[in-house]
Amino acid sequence: MGGMVVGRRGVIAGGVGLLAGASARPTVAADRPIDVLVIGGGLAGLIAARDLAKDGHRVLMLEARPRLGGRVAWDQLAGQAVDSGGTWFHWHQAAIWREVQCYELEVVERPVADRYFIGVGGAFRAMTPEELDGRLRRGLAAFWGDPALQAALATPFAVQASGDRLAALDRMSVEDRLRAIRLDPVDDSALRAIFSDFGRPLDQVSLAWAMQRMANGLWTYESFMALFAVYRLRGTMRALCEAIRADGGFDLRLDAPVTQVVQGAGGVLVRTADGTAFAARAAVVATPVEAWRAIRFSPELPADHRQAAAEGMAAPRLCNFILHVRGLPGVVNSFAPAGIEPFEFTFTHSTIDDGQLLSAYAMEGAIGVRDGAARLETALRRFVPEARLAGFVGHDWGREPFSLGGSGSLKLGQMARFVDRLDRPIGRLCFAGADFAPQFAGFLTGAIESGARAARRIGGILGRG
Repeated sequence: MGGMVVGRRGVIAGGVGLLAGASARPTVAADRPIDVLVIGGGLAGLIAARDLAKDGHRVLMLEARPRLGGRVAWDQLAGQAVDSGGTWFHWHQAAIWREVQCYELEVVERPVADRYFIGVGGAFRAMTPEELDGRLRRGLAAFWGDPALQAALATPFAVQASGDRLAALDRMSVEDRLRAIRLDPVDDSALRAIFSDFGRPLDQVSLAWAMQRMANGLWTYESFMALFAVYRLRGTMRALCEAIRADGGFDLRLDAPVTQVVQGAGGVLVRTADGTAFAARAAVVATPVEAWRAIRFSPELPADHRQAAAEGMAAPRLCNFILHVRGLPGVVNSFAPAGIEPFEFTFTHSTIDDGQLLSAYAMEGAIGVRDGAARLETALRRFVPEARLAGFVGHDWGREPFSLGGSGSLKLGQMARFVDRLDRPIGRLCFAGADFAPQFAGFLTGAIESGARAARRIGGILGRG
């Protein structure tokens, strides 16, 4: 790769002066200069890099990890390729489905259980699909049934259009709404169990963000439930990430954590942890919001960006696993309200010759990878006593330095302040990421939405000189 290396230590100090002349192309090497630096190799960064490269721009991606994918990750377990982060999507989600169809990737549907285990009153209660279906239908109809709440998300793809109505809803929590509707205790537990997917205690979760997810499901039970874990790629998300990279043909440096971004009138200088500096005409910052804390921006970022980084916009303690389990009597599917059981979600990922692979999520971090196999098996046996754990892979996302959290999880007040705002251009910088995506904030498809938007905006900046 012919990276456009400006220099090492001491270069950044004079960076603004170097870039002050807008007509001067930032290059000191013999090969073609870099047009755009993309910081972060998750889905948002990959899409931005591909789209810009296909528009004819020279793009260099800098990724802190030794792999692509960001919070999308893959591994091997029991001889199977598995996603160990960022797995699930649905054809209702247009941005990701377009990519899957474009690259002709094979899709697998999650197995359907013939019974469910729901955490109720400190224990698991077995339910038939029909019982759970009835309880969730009643609960969701009550939760989103107020027309005034739906009016605030009449355009879930352009939330700022709702103005004061959105801001008022954003000041309310999911817990506030649950207390207002006063469900039957078992119905309440079932609804709280699926709402564990929101990634933090429900008194901290923005009701506006939850309602956006429901609006994306067209305020219908079937469509809303379809947005949960339904489809995955047979070749893992690696197949999509590698297809995007190959299609774009952009340059890439792995193990290159960015520590400084200096912006001038004529371009951007970016410095990595080893002291190397790269110059470009513009940059896309596509790291998780929490990772902005480790980057020195000059000039300083606007107040909203600094506040978002300080608060965090991702599930702070999320741990997720793929478990190889023997001895299970059938397809597994369990849900529990946040903070009651070690795993809030556990369900069959696939059946293999030597047992099953289960997807398991500890949304509140009650159990993590570091706790080891014995504790994981004990947690499983809370609802399937026959379970014998044969192996596992996973991530404690809150402890990973380049993530500092798992999937998107918006707190009170964050939608009105940050969604459709953090991605607006700042000079020659654009920000992209799933957690503040315009329509599907916190989803894989949201990362793709955001990356595509950033690429278009950067293209406009480059077109102006």
